[in-house]
Amino acid sequence: MNRSKIAGFSLIELMISMAIAAIVGTILLPALLSFQSTSLAEMHRDDLHKRAERLLRYLVNDLRDTALYLGPAPQTSTGNPPALVHDSLSGNPVETFTTALRPEYGDATGHDALTLVKAVSFVPRITLAEDAAIGVSELRLDRRPNRAPGSSREILPAPEAINHIVLTNHKCCYPVAAADQVLQLEEPLRQAAPTATELLGVRAQRYYLQAADGSNRLYRDNYTSRNILDANIDGLQFEYLLRDGTLVNAPDPLTDVRGVRVSLLVRSRQTGTDRVDHQTYQLGDRTYGPFNDHYRRVAVAQIVEMQNHGLQ
Repeated sequence: MNRSKIAGFSLIELMISMAIAAIVGTILLPALLSFQSTSLAEMHRDDLHKRAERLLRYLVNDLRDTALYLGPAPQTSTGNPPALVHDSLSGNPVETFTTALRPEYGDATGHDALTLVKAVSFVPRITLAEDAAIGVSELRLDRRPNRAPGSSREILPAPEAINHIVLTNHKCCYPVAAADQVLQLEEPLRQAAPTATELLGVRAQRYYLQAADGSNRLYRDNYTSRNILDANIDGLQFEYLLRDGTLVNAPDPLTDVRGVRVSLLVRSRQTGTDRVDHQTYQLGDRTYGPFNDHYRRVAVAQIVEMQNHGLQ
């Protein structure tokens, strides 16, 4: 009877196979690591560009309805500038707004800031429940304003609430004396308003950068609260488009302003050891960099036309 032969690998064959596998691994591993590094870099670059575009779009949309009903010089029905409570600051100071835009031009190495006045809709909308004639100071509303504590969207002549209102298509605002289903105004209506006319609230907003933890945070202060829009911003600039097509840093007078150019320099959240940022970035008339660090950056800018009474 024949014994069956058992097939197998010899020690030499096994060592040769291991050697070949080691050589192949030595060749392929750097390529795989490089591919992984490139993929991660592309993901970070894509995330950076999306963040920058999203922030720019947010600012542009906010500026697009700046002072839509109030013109370059906001006024109440008696010709006085509106006085708004800045209750996001200690002591709830009152600030008077003689202009709808309040540009703040930074120095040669600084950042710009911008405060604007705009009319905002309530959520849900508030409209007139009946016609209002010229000279009246009481408006009957389709719903009672919300009085929830801390509400920043409803009408009350007090901090943390809107204390001036605008009626659609009116080019002035009205200070509020008392808010209920019947709204009491401090000044009489300058023009009549039919039933279903929408009420809007007058709100101020300021955009600015503030240094924190080795970076700059982009803030939006709506005079009720301060919100961080992004914590990795290296540059913010505002330029103002005049009716003759020129761009300036300090517009005067505001009646010549046709739009605003917003420029942002956005920084990545993570560092990348494979590169050093030696680049310089131009935002308006300001140059940033070289930073000589391992962050990625992208500069974005857009001009937004302003639909503003008085800026025609």
